[in-house]
Amino acid sequence: MVVHLFSRYHELVAQYGVLEPLAVVDLRPQSRAKVEVHFEDKVEVMNIRLDQTVGDLKKHLRTVVQLSTNNMRLYYIDQDMVNTFGPEEMRYSMRALHSFSIRDGDEIHVEPKTK
Repeated sequence: MVVHLFSRYHELVAQYGVLEPLAVVDLRPQSRAKVEVHFEDKVEVMNIRLDQTVGDLKKHLRTVVQLSTNNMRLYYIDQDMVNTFGPEEMRYSMRALHSFSIRDGDEIHVEPKTK
């Protein structure tokens, strides 16, 4: 059976030539995303790594928003699902960012914690 398939392959190549692939499909997960970070009146576009955790992102945002990591709340807004689900609080510091399915154009809103 295998020999038959091998010979059939060569027959087809002889008749039609070697065909180019119809599509190039890359199934690797996205490693970075360009998101808008909103804090008070400011909007900053940032290119974030999706392999980091929510806690890592908070550490990175400390300098941008001038809040300590303990005094900020992050909310993720998926541009495709905002009307259906609304913002999702990013409350678990050990959760990986890729688990939110963040894509280019999505938003992260930073709010100061109220006591």
